[in-house]
Amino acid sequence: MDSPVAAGDGMGYDRYRVSIETLENGYKVEVPDLDEMEKKRAAAKKAKQPEPYMGDCVKSYAAKSPKEVLKLVRAALEKLPGVEYDLAFDEAAKTAG
Repeated sequence: MDSPVAAGDGMGYDRYRVSIETLENGYKVEVPDLDEMEKKRAAAKKAKQPEPYMGDCVKSYAAKSPKEVLKLVRAALEKLPGVEYDLAFDEAAKTAG
């Protein structure tokens, strides 16, 4: 079985982290900030520097319920590179069946 491979840093993969932390009155959700990542990559490329650290490129949100958490995480996952192919396949599979 082949492992999924995403375009990105030239090494054949990118790492994206989603963090969900429970709080007293809800959840803290952190998702990748793809716009900030792209800005950093473009600046590094322009300056002919190696790929910068992307671990601090996150957006933080507060959510009150698991339903809100899932909505935030799903929206973030749908923006990841390569996901459009997965979504297109799912749509095609639904209409074919």
